[in-house]
Amino acid sequence: MKDVNKYSGKSDNERIEAAIRDRGDNVVVIRRRVSDVEPERDWWLLDRAVLLPGGTTVILEDCRIKLSDRCRDNFFRSANCGLGIAEIEPLSDIHIRGIGNAVLEGADHPRATGDGGKILGCPCPKNFTGAEPPSFEDLHRHSYGTDAGKTGESQHGDWRNIGILMANVDHLSIENLRIRESHAWAISLESCAHALIDRIEFHACMTRSIDGADHNIENQDGVNLRAGCHDVIISNITGTTGDDVIALTATPSPQRRRSGGELNSTQVMSNDFSRRSKNIWNVIIRNVLAYPAGGCYILRLMALNGAEIRNVSVDGIVDTSPEDFHTVTSIQAGARIGIIGEPNLPYGEQYECSIFNVTFSNIISNATRAVYIPGGLRKCVFSNIINRNPDGKCIEIQVPELVKDVQFPTGAET
Repeated sequence: MKDVNKYSGKSDNERIEAAIRDRGDNVVVIRRRVSDVEPERDWWLLDRAVLLPGGTTVILEDCRIKLSDRCRDNFFRSANCGLGIAEIEPLSDIHIRGIGNAVLEGADHPRATGDGGKILGCPCPKNFTGAEPPSFEDLHRHSYGTDAGKTGESQHGDWRNIGILMANVDHLSIENLRIRESHAWAISLESCAHALIDRIEFHACMTRSIDGADHNIENQDGVNLRAGCHDVIISNITGTTGDDVIALTATPSPQRRRSGGELNSTQVMSNDFSRRSKNIWNVIIRNVLAYPAGGCYILRLMALNGAEIRNVSVDGIVDTSPEDFHTVTSIQAGARIGIIGEPNLPYGEQYECSIFNVTFSNIISNATRAVYIPGGLRKCVFSNIINRNPDGKCIEIQVPELVKDVQFPTGAET
C-alpha cells in the first residue's frame, strides 16, 4: 500500500497523483492529511479531479477530501475520459473504498453547480419574490456558480460537476463514503459493468447557505446509472439528496451528435449509440433508507428514444422523510418512487413499454403517490407497498392502456 502522506508535492493533488503514479502495488491509501505546509489543516483540498487508471484501488481511511473554491471538476474520475477526449477507451478494476469516516465534500463557493441544462447564477437565490409564483422553469433553470458572468468560462453546468464519474469501466466499486454538498450528481456511471455501489450516505437538499444567503443548487442526485450500464448492484443507501436518490436514465439524445469530452453535457461520453448500447439492464437495488429533501423521487426509471430498461430488482425502499413532508414542490407534486417515461418530456419520446421485467417489493413511502406510472410498463411485479401518508395514494397509473402484464398488490389504489 502507498500512503499519500509519504509523498511530496506543491499541492494536495500533486501528492495524491504522485502516489498513484508510483510503481509497485496499485493500492493508494489516503488518511488524514499530514504536511509541513498548513500543518493545522488535516483535510485534503483538491483543485482538480483525481484521475484513476485501470487496476487502481483508492482507500480513504478516516479522511476528509474537499473541493477548493478554485476547483471546477470531479472528486474522482476514471482516467480514460475528460476534456477533449473524444474516444473513451475501456478500463477495468477501479475501486474506491472508505474505511471509518470517509467524507467527500463540495467547495465552500462552487464555481459551478447543476447539470448541463442549468445556467450559472451568482447570486442564485433559492426563494423568488413577487405577486405570481415562479414557473417551474424559473425555479429550476439556474444554479449557483461563481463562474457566472465570467468571460471564457462555460455558463452552464456539465459533467465536471459530478462527484465521482466513471465511464466505460468494467469491474468497479464505490463503497462506504459520505458525500456532502455535491455540485450536481454525487455518483454517475456511464456504460459501466459489473459494478457495486454500497454503503453511501448523502447530505444535500438543493439549497445551500453561502455567505449568509440561501442559494439554489440544482441536480444533487445520489446515484445515476446512464445508458450502457449493466450488471450493477446499488445497496445500503442512506441520507438526503437534493434531487433523485437513485436514477436509471437511458435517455439517448435525439438531437445533435456529441463527441466525447465536450462540455455542453452532463455525460462525458459520445452519444453515438451505433457504437455502444443505449440500454440499462441487470440491476439490483436494495436497502435504501433515504429521501430527496429538495423533492423528486427516491427512485426514478426513465427510458426514452428507443432505449430500454430491463431486468431490474428493487427490494427494500424506506422513505425517511418527516411526517409532514409529502410533496416534491408546489410546482411539481409527485411521488418519491416513480417510473417516468411520459411523452413530451424535454428528454425525448417514450416508445411503448420500454421498461420491462422489473420487480418492486417492500416499499414504504410517505409521498402523495408511492408509485407513479405515467408511461408504458410491461411484465413487472409490485408487492408489499405501503404509503404511510394518510392522504396519499399507493399506485397511480396515468395511461392504463400502456401498462401490460403487470401484477399489483391486492387492494392497491390505482
